[in-house]
Amino acid sequence: MNAFNKSHPMFDAKSSHVIEEPIIQIEHLVKSFGDNKVLTDFNLTLHRGENIVVLGRSGCGKSVLIKCIVGLLNYDSGSIKVYGSEVRDLSQKQLDELRSKIGFVFQSSALYDSMTVGENLEFALRRHGKKLSVQEVDALIRETLDNVGLYHAKDLMPSELSGGMRKRVGLARSLVLKPLIMLYDEPTTGLDPITSKEISNLMLQMQLKYHTSSIIISHDMHCAEMTADHMAIMIDGICYAEGSFEELKNSKDQKIKSFFE
Repeated sequence: MNAFNKSHPMFDAKSSHVIEEPIIQIEHLVKSFGDNKVLTDFNLTLHRGENIVVLGRSGCGKSVLIKCIVGLLNYDSGSIKVYGSEVRDLSQKQLDELRSKIGFVFQSSALYDSMTVGENLEFALRRHGKKLSVQEVDALIRETLDNVGLYHAKDLMPSELSGGMRKRVGLARSLVLKPLIMLYDEPTTGLDPITSKEISNLMLQMQLKYHTSSIIISHDMHCAEMTADHMAIMIDGICYAEGSFEELKNSKDQKIKSFFE
């Protein structure tokens, strides 16, 4: 077994430079649900400090991809390595340890409706076994909510928040763990254009502040243009094309052009 190792040199998050060894490497990934083959031969590499936007039509398998990365879904064949460790080979303890290094922002924000905003963040800290004093927890919650502009909402319930505020709290709940990797599942879905732009800007600010590397699942072209260092287009379960936003936008391939029309 290739055990997950916290002392791996890739865990030095102080450098913002992209280095040769990948943080996440996906090779020949296959995932089916019965007779429905969602991922057929998917390949993708994420390096340190990089934002990759995975673009694809609704229902094409983008969300399945990131659920496989964090072990929420088992894949049929192929390889997903995070910091050099094969996800399928990790024990439950090692998988939990890996997940504590990954921030997962769900499409629906997935907040606990019975908890206040502050309690949602505190639950994330306690769930991952952080040995912190009450004062340290309060300081982390204040810092993280300040970063997303929502400390004033600390004692509000999710039902009292707008859609944009819920997205910000979902982001804060992931960032409170100070992850090295962020996975975003349709972060701007359901938002008006102004709020969508604010969330995209916030994602960039948090990337710079926390030195995160991100995979952003989206079909929002404005979000993709704002946030992507690199883009991958998923068609028929494969990584059909990769490149910068401008390179893909100027492609002569009709399948690629259709995303930009």
